[in-house]
Order: sequence, then C-alpha cells, then structure tokens
Amino acid sequence: MHAEPRASRFVQRLGEGEERRIRVSFEFFPPKTEEMEKTLWESITRLAPLKPNFVSVTYGAGGSTRERTHSTVKRILAETALTPAAHLTCVAATCEEIDAVIRSYCTAGVRHIVALRGDPVGGVGERYAPHPAGYRNAADLVAGIKRHSDVEVSVSAYPEKHPDSPTVEADLDMLAAKVDAGAARAITQFFFENDLYFRYLDRVRARGIDVPVVPGILPVQNFKQTKAFAARCGASVPDWLAERFEGLEEDAATRKLIAAAVAAEQVLDLVDRGVTDFHFYTMNRADLVYAVCHLLGLRPSHEASRDANRAHGALPLPAGERAGVRGGRMTPASAAMSVPMSRTEETLRRLAAERILVLDGAMGTMIQALGLDEEGYRGARFDAWNREVRGNNDLLILSQPTKIRDIHLAYFRAGADIVSTNTFSSTRIAQADYGMADIAHELNVEGAKLARAAADLAQNEDGRPRFVAGAIGPTNRTASISPDVANPGFRAVTFDELRAAYAEQVKGLLEGGADLLLIETIFDTINAKAAIAAVADVTEMRGVRVPVMISGTITDRSGRLLSGQTPAAFW
Repeated sequence: MHAEPRASRFVQRLGEGEERRIRVSFEFFPPKTEEMEKTLWESITRLAPLKPNFVSVTYGAGGSTRERTHSTVKRILAETALTPAAHLTCVAATCEEIDAVIRSYCTAGVRHIVALRGDPVGGVGERYAPHPAGYRNAADLVAGIKRHSDVEVSVSAYPEKHPDSPTVEADLDMLAAKVDAGAARAITQFFFENDLYFRYLDRVRARGIDVPVVPGILPVQNFKQTKAFAARCGASVPDWLAERFEGLEEDAATRKLIAAAVAAEQVLDLVDRGVTDFHFYTMNRADLVYAVCHLLGLRPSHEASRDANRAHGALPLPAGERAGVRGGRMTPASAAMSVPMSRTEETLRRLAAERILVLDGAMGTMIQALGLDEEGYRGARFDAWNREVRGNNDLLILSQPTKIRDIHLAYFRAGADIVSTNTFSSTRIAQADYGMADIAHELNVEGAKLARAAADLAQNEDGRPRFVAGAIGPTNRTASISPDVANPGFRAVTFDELRAAYAEQVKGLLEGGADLLLIETIFDTINAKAAIAAVADVTEMRGVRVPVMISGTITDRSGRLLSGQTPAAFW
C-alpha cells in the first residue's frame, strides 16, 4: 500500500469534520510608489477570499513608513471586509506622539495592534536607543496601548534570538514582560528549520509563557534577497535550502516551483506536528502564499469571494456590512463558477436579456483602409526591425495606437455596444512569424487599454454602457491536423503550448481592462479547448469570473469546422 501524501491526508481529515481549524494571517508592507500600491492591493484582493484571521501592515526602520502604514490600515478598514492589525513601533517618537496614533487607530475602528520596538533609524545593525520622551521598549509600548484601549495586542518572538539580545534568556525575559503587559499573542520571526520553532516553544512554555506562539512563514520569493534579509534579522539559512535554489538565478519558472515546494513542506510538517495557526510574510506577493494556503485546505467560499469583489469595486458593499466566510469549502474545479458576477457582468447580462447587443464589425478592412506602408507599420519604435512587418495588424497597437483607438471609437459611435480588441494574433505563437513573440503580453495589455479608452470616451458622450471584449484568435497553427500531408501524425503545436500562449494573452487582456473574452474564428476544436483551459487557469489563479464568448468558423459547404466538427459537435 502506498502512503498518502501529507496534503491529501490533511484535507481528508478536515473533510471528516476534525475539530482542528487552520487559521492564517498575512503581513504586508506599505507601498512607497504608485506601482507598489497597485501590487499591494492586487495581493490583498487575491488573498482576501481565504478569510485570514487578520492582516497586518508593517513599519519601516525608525518608523520611516509610519504615515503610509496608517493610510493603508485605514483603507483596509474602509474598503474591505478584512480585519487589519496595525503595526506600531516606539522608535524615534515620544509617548505623546505614539498615544495620538493609538487614539487615531481606535477612532478609525482598529481593534488589533502588533506592538514592536522597531528597528533603529539607521536600520538593522545600528545601536538602538529609546527616545528620551518615548516608550523604552516593546513591553513598555504594550502597557501604553493597554492603558488607552482594550485592543488585542500581538508581539514578536524570536526562535533564534533577537539580534540585539545578549542571551536567549534575556530574549525570553522580554517576551514574558510583553505578555505580562497585556500581549495576547506572539508571532515569530521567520525560520526554515521547524525544529528551531519547537525547541523555542519548549523554552517559552518552560518559562511560564502560555500565549499562542504563531510561527512566521516566509515563502522564498528570491533566494539571494531572502538570504541577505535573514542575515540582517539574525535568522539562519540552512545549507539544504541553498542547495535547493542553486543554479536557478536565471530560471524564474523553476524557482517558483521550488519555492512552493519548500514552503509546502514546511507548513505541512508543522501541521502534522499539531500547529494550527500560521502568519505569512507575504512580501506583498500573493501567489506563493495562496498556493500554500490551498495545500492547507483553505478555499475561498462564495461569500468570501463576493465580499472581496465588493470591497474592491466590483459589487457595492452594503452599509455596515463587514461579513466574511460563512462556512463551506469548494473544489478548484468549481471555484471559478462559484465566484459571483461582477457589476460589469451583471450589467452586460441584463442588457442582453433586454435587447440585441451589437458587436463591432471587421477590424482588418478598417486597418486596410488606412493605407499604411511598411514604414507606417513599423513606426518609430520598430524602425530597424530585422524583417518585414507589414500585415502584422496587431503591431499597430504599439506603432499606431491613436489610429487603432479611433477605429474602436468609430464602431462605438456607429452604435456598437461591444468592441473587440485588436489582438487577434497577439499570441506568442502567432507573433513568432514576425520575430515578435516577446512582445505578446505587451500587445494584449496595450490593446485592451486602447479599446477601454475608446469605450470610456463613447460612454462619457452619451451615457450608454460600453464593453470591451478581449479578442483571442485561433493562432496560425492547428492541434488536430498535420500541416505535412506526407506525415499525418505530425503536429506543429501541442495542447500545452497553446494553453500557455493563450494564458499569457488572457493575463494581458485582463490586465489592460477587458470586460469579457472572445475566443474567435476557431477552426480547430482542440485550439478552442486550449483557450478555454487557459481562461480557467488564469481566472482561478486571480479569483475572478470573466464572461467568455466563442465563435467557430465554418470553412465550407459541408457545414463543418476545418477540424471536422459540425456546430452541434463543436458545442
């Protein structure tokens, strides 16, 4: 008999109603730039449906991001159904200043604070000195918080000792002082050897400290950065971990697989040894953390996904409602269909039930009417390209963006409700004919943005809702038929190659603002299936639901697709 993998055993135990419940919390850092803010909110949106126990937002060294932290926490409160835990440090601030922050948090509705001494103004490695008029240390800070409000307070713990602590015993003394001052929970510094955590937990319990000690987990996004970060924090990096990532500096795809495997091994071992609570240092990146939570048996429910969509503008959040998950798990196969409709999809379906909606006309003939020559297709950016590009209509998204936007706008003004993006051939596979495979993602992002801009202009003119369909063409290869009559078993492309190329296209179209996806002019059923699989992959990964239209192409009087199916068989 084969032994069951730990992940499946654990999920099965949950399914049988085991009383242990896995709880997670996520830590983010405040954004310094507009781009970083976008990444942060994408991560929050991705992880929110997992219904974390709380999410925390950090401070920079010396309280350098204090105001951005406050702003982010307040936005989480105002715009999401999540419970924020605000970080608070006492570095470089007076008691009066800190007390004002505490009062501000309480007024805003914060009921959980993570109290830390904080790094010195000069960063890790500098000598810490308390502000003459400030709180002396984290224990003093906890006491100050509890004097002002009965909020829940979490504090830090260090399985390998805080870098500034002279001894392990001194470190434990400080933890005891923080708990005595009112801390309800300790969250550990990240570690990679689970035995370190359990040995530390034994020492904590022997010291008479009985609050929960939640392990802090850091999925390795970038090994070199993680190693440097660990060195500053006093956390060890075992040799076996370095060996796992050896030689992968230029191989991002394999790095992600290894990182997921390492994190999964660590948390599943902790689960097998009785751990039920985990705190993830997300580094504002969601994918690895989401994957590990999936292995822990956590799934977004219908209600959690609905609340996440509402919180970020897809659905209105009812006044006073901050509801989370209300029971139930779902399988990955049902996840996409269980995500509620966005406001855009609701509007689209309502209008389609009321009247005929018009999709734009031909893009190719409109482009031909422009009369562009080779130079016109190249534009300034591709002036020195190494082969002829005339005929690559999708390239005009980048070389003649205004002309493409104006074509979309003309269709809208003529009465179209929906326009399709100029991305019929914007897959890596199709663009390879022009040596332009590497710009496929950019073509889709920018193509969707141009159509989105036209939609917004038209809607502003007359108030009618307009929609953007991300066009996904069949590619110039077929998965069902050999292009070599002398070798009928040969195929120029595989299902997996098509699926990967379509996934890249779908990501770009959604990133650029497409409302729905149009898998169009399909002459090969297998190609269409690959596109559908890619849509499912991307939407499940993002936790969103996107309407999809599919058009098949009848190639001759037999009424069949090129790959041999009648319309009914194709459907």
